[in-house]
Amino acid sequence: MANTHATSNGPNAQGASGAGFAERVRDAIDRQELSLVFQPQADVVTNRLTGFEALSRWRLSDGTMLPPDVFVPMAEQGEAIHLLGEWTLRTACRVAAGWLRAGYPDIPVSVNLSARQLDDPGLVLKVLAILAETGLPAANLKLELTETSMFSQGADAREALLQLRGAGIRLVLDDFGTGWSSLATLRRVPVEALKIDKQFVQAMVEDRDAAAIVQAVVALAHALDLGVVAEGVETPEQRLYLQAYRCDVLQGYWLSRPLSADGVSEFLAERSVIGTLRPMGSGSAAGPQTSG
Repeated sequence: MANTHATSNGPNAQGASGAGFAERVRDAIDRQELSLVFQPQADVVTNRLTGFEALSRWRLSDGTMLPPDVFVPMAEQGEAIHLLGEWTLRTACRVAAGWLRAGYPDIPVSVNLSARQLDDPGLVLKVLAILAETGLPAANLKLELTETSMFSQGADAREALLQLRGAGIRLVLDDFGTGWSSLATLRRVPVEALKIDKQFVQAMVEDRDAAAIVQAVVALAHALDLGVVAEGVETPEQRLYLQAYRCDVLQGYWLSRPLSADGVSEFLAERSVIGTLRPMGSGSAAGPQTSG
């Protein structure tokens, strides 16, 4: 892994927060150090492509790659998360609108939304303005929120979610099982799917408790008429377990590494959207890799 410590041009985890870090994020956007990669999602049974998740990357001018689990939490400490979140959403929508123009109308893009963004009273107007600016239909955008961010918010945030869903934007509850979900609250939030955290998916073949959790989440979701996405799928055995449990969608290195925007175009050109996707591991003796 590339060095993630501070450089003369990059953030310092010991003190780069608040206004100073927001300025560094703004500079990174101007210098085009930030980029997005897109990881495919596919139907568990048919391997049919169902969408892509947009994931942010930050490569400093000296070549150092900062992983999102370093710079996103730093951004969330101050106003930088609003700059980063707006840039990510706008860029992802612009790329997804290109898929639409290229003749792939049914490929949504998923973008992560933080708790700090959900607190923004102007969130709904910003999201709708970006959709209008990029020409992406609302139905082609999915916003992913963690359990903690969704259930720790007040009435204003829940109203914002209802307005986003009413506009046609689709909502997914991310990292399900790692937070503190209230089942009563889950009935009232306008999500269309639950996303099972990869720690359970990657452990379920060897760990009975993890397998039971995955089964229970799938059963709960389906009882509430929600879809289920399993992330971090790395082996054919994991995919078989998910198929047996009637999970709907999978995502992970077993299917594909995250792709650049150009890589997505090549990916789509090589595969029929109405056909099946050939997993990375098919015909290969390579062992599982760690998803990220």
